Amino acid sequence: MDSTPNDTLRNSTGVALTIEQYEFQEFLKDDIAVVVYLILLCFVGTIGNGHAFIVYHVRYKPSNHRTFVVWLAAIDFVACAVSAPFEIVDIRHGYTFDSGAACKCFRFVNHVVSIASGLMLGVIAIERYRKACCPFGRQISEKEAAIACMVTVGVSILLAISSFYLYDVAEKLTDISGLSGTDCTTGSSEGQQSFFRIYSLLLLLISTVIFIICIVAYSFVGKSLYKQMTFRQSAQLKNVKKTLSGNSISSDNKMTASSVHMKMVPMKQEGSSSHHIQDEESSVYSNKNKITRNTVDKPSSKPMMQGKARLDRTRRITLMFLIATAVSYVGYLPNLIILVIRAARPSAYENLARSLGMFTSVLLRGYFLSNVTNPLVYCFVDDRFRKECNLLYSKVFKLPSKWKSQTV
Repeated sequence: MDSTPNDTLRNSTGVALTIEQYEFQEFLKDDIAVVVYLILLCFVGTIGNGHAFIVYHVRYKPSNHRTFVVWLAAIDFVACAVSAPFEIVDIRHGYTFDSGAACKCFRFVNHVVSIASGLMLGVIAIERYRKACCPFGRQISEKEAAIACMVTVGVSILLAISSFYLYDVAEKLTDISGLSGTDCTTGSSEGQQSFFRIYSLLLLLISTVIFIICIVAYSFVGKSLYKQMTFRQSAQLKNVKKTLSGNSISSDNKMTASSVHMKMVPMKQEGSSSHHIQDEESSVYSNKNKITRNTVDKPSSKPMMQGKARLDRTRRITLMFLIATAVSYVGYLPNLIILVIRAARPSAYENLARSLGMFTSVLLRGYFLSNVTNPLVYCFVDDRFRKECNLLYSKVFKLPSKWKSQTV
């Protein structure tokens, strides 16, 4: 490799750098950006997922929607509170990490949460598809949704067990002759490297298949929701026209009856009774119109409004999971692609790393973005979640608003 400032410093002054000093210099030069990025994700993700878990678990009625969000929040919380801090430690001690057991355990946890998060979004996409496109078919019950979440985590654990074989503490060379350290990375044996290539390709294949399933499922869901929305709008427009037509007919009938009634009143009572008749007529118009509205509007508009509310709620939930899925794969796919390149063509990876600079480390840990943004998506899309968070803080800090017992 080319000579670096560290190498030049050692040769010109005769002062030998220790591995700790070299590590710290490399950290300041290359890794500050990714550490700041991970610290921000740890802080925001741990707080956000803690809120999502508590609010959805305590304040929402049992449903598939609540089950999936609670499980996702728990997985994302572990990722932000355990996996991301480990990455920070690993980056900071890039040349002095010497615990093989810690390396294997934390890499295992890292793989479990990242795989489980992606698989969970695939399960959610299938459930959304069945609910929107097969409403009269058999739906997943709340218990079955919980079982699906447990199976997803179980499959993720099975897929992540390979981490105990793949990762270990290995020697890491520096660009200074005779100076080397140790790092938590993939094993250097030929068997480990070959298995790592196959393993990375397998994860890439699984994530691609799930991503395609999500795209297809949400395409059909979007089409179904659009048809429902247009149908609701058409039915509501017909209902309004029917209401207006009914009011017009009842008004014409009342005017005819009133004219006949006025003709039957003696002329000598005209001065004394005209106001009474007019007031009574106005009252009749008012009451009749109220009756007409009640008989026409209430039986039809109330279910219509309830249906519209349910449709809006379904659309918001679907949009929430759709955005979460998109963000997840935007962060996860670059990581897998870079790992495949590193396993298959180390020289190409070196060129890519030099071209991207410190941005390479950010892309390698882009999968944490999904763990952090999920609660933010809930906050922006689910207005009920925002209200419940406000009520929670109102109770905690004894603000004027009250923690209501209403649940959804």
